[in-house]
Amino acid sequence: MSERETGETETAPYSRDYWDLVFEQLSRRRLFKLAVSVLALLYASAIYAPLIANDRPYVLAAIDYREYRTALRTLRPVAASLGGLVERGREDYLAARPADAALGWEGALAAEADAARLHVERMKRYLSGGTEQLDLFRTKVGLAVDAAVAGRVQEAEALVEEAKDLAKALATDYAALDPRKPEDGGRELTPVRSYPLLEAVTGAEVFFMLLWACLLAWPLWNGYLNRRLLRGDRDRIRAWRRRKLLAVLGLSLSGALLWGRFVGGEAAFDVSPFKRSLTGGDIVAQRVLFPPLAFGFAQTSAGEVFRPPTWRSMSEKSAEGHYVRGARVPQPDPVTGIVPAGTPVEELFAEPARNSGWRHPLGTDSVGRDLLVRMLWGGRVSLSVGLVSAALLVLIGTLVGACAGYFGGWVDLALSRLIEIVLCFPAFFLILMVVAFTDPNVVPPIIAIVVVIALVRWTSVARLTRAEFLRMREQEFTLAARAMGIPAARTIFRHMLPNALGPILVAGAFSVASGILTESALSFLGFGVKHPIPSWGSLVTESSSAEHWWIQLFPGFAIFVTVVCYNLVGDAVRDAVDPKLRVL
Repeated sequence: MSERETGETETAPYSRDYWDLVFEQLSRRRLFKLAVSVLALLYASAIYAPLIANDRPYVLAAIDYREYRTALRTLRPVAASLGGLVERGREDYLAARPADAALGWEGALAAEADAARLHVERMKRYLSGGTEQLDLFRTKVGLAVDAAVAGRVQEAEALVEEAKDLAKALATDYAALDPRKPEDGGRELTPVRSYPLLEAVTGAEVFFMLLWACLLAWPLWNGYLNRRLLRGDRDRIRAWRRRKLLAVLGLSLSGALLWGRFVGGEAAFDVSPFKRSLTGGDIVAQRVLFPPLAFGFAQTSAGEVFRPPTWRSMSEKSAEGHYVRGARVPQPDPVTGIVPAGTPVEELFAEPARNSGWRHPLGTDSVGRDLLVRMLWGGRVSLSVGLVSAALLVLIGTLVGACAGYFGGWVDLALSRLIEIVLCFPAFFLILMVVAFTDPNVVPPIIAIVVVIALVRWTSVARLTRAEFLRMREQEFTLAARAMGIPAARTIFRHMLPNALGPILVAGAFSVASGILTESALSFLGFGVKHPIPSWGSLVTESSSAEHWWIQLFPGFAIFVTVVCYNLVGDAVRDAVDPKLRVL
């Protein structure tokens, strides 16, 4: 056993065996493994929140009658608008609408042609055949635009009139067969398969989903590979570890790029119309598959305002589907004595029954949004703020502390005074002031919070790094590097920094917990993310009444568990890198 492993030396130059020993020490600590497991599940729930809780279906094979009828009704107005442009002419159009000079008269004509093409394509999606008249309408519109641009006004006007007459005939000939009124007749439409939820997932989200899936599976195939193929050879294990990491990053990045290019990445509204359209019959589904929690993070319900967790409200359910409890119990009018009817709970497609105990397991907020769904989506904000802000402040603090400790002299003096100046300001109030005076329309609040936390709280990491570099600058390996003429940057980052990673990692773990608490406090005060985007801190602000205990309990518990787990991780890393505190 080497001196490093026995702890007989206080420190020594960086070696791979040292970090193997640190990882071995961490694997022996049960609280560390428990904390890492809980954090892995929390991050997984946040990363995969769009696939777990969403009001968009995974798969939808259906006929959207509203889309088809809207496209059919719009054909004639498009032709009429095109006719008005042709009749007005270029000069009159620019004189009447100078603000549209950049688009131009030709651009306005092309826009109407594109609108006609788009509506025709939407209709043809649901038609299995007999689309010749639709193609003819689109052709006449295109010919009318070409004739108008070429200056053949009379020909263009004649084509527009033909397109209007054809659109009027299409309104009758291509009317859809209503399944609720089959006796009225019409064209029978065919279902179209789509993937609304997957199309709304961005390439960046896919990158983190693939990356986290590989990281969660890392211990399984990593242990098998080390035992069966590498047979415990540490040098080969280290080499393969780098290859596996590069393979994971490459797989995640290539999957994200391919996804954004061919599948998803489309802009999506916070609330989707699919469930309401399926409930009302505007969309008739042949096959539909929703996520386990079929609620959107911004979906509201007027009849379920401040509804407590449904698993404990069995006595408050009624056959009529009215939620009655506390302040929501209808009170008689003081003059007439008439008791108003309660607001019924609206049950949409794919949702649990209005009186089901699983409808809202954690209750609802002030506008009837499901709290469990908003907690899953809110974890994306809170956890990412803590992690990214910690990474930035560790980077800034490490660079400043390394320069101060290595160069010394006037550089150390100047950077030390800078650290002391920043420390003089109360961090939270400085963050609060900067965020309060930042325009959310220019800089998103989430970005402002991350940057301000990093710019204010890097000082502790800088002081730790400076102390480590001051201690190591006179040791043999540093003096040898200087004597060999190795550049300062290589000496700092290749030789000295690896020996100072222990305290830096400990400070980084505690900084993540501090960042989460700071974001929660800012959101609680109203300076965090804006509605309807949730975060754990903003969820607590929905109500301060003890009657709505679930509003404070569940988000607060999530913050508490996350901070405790990060503190446990920081304690374990601190003990593992300290030879005097290692577990034998």
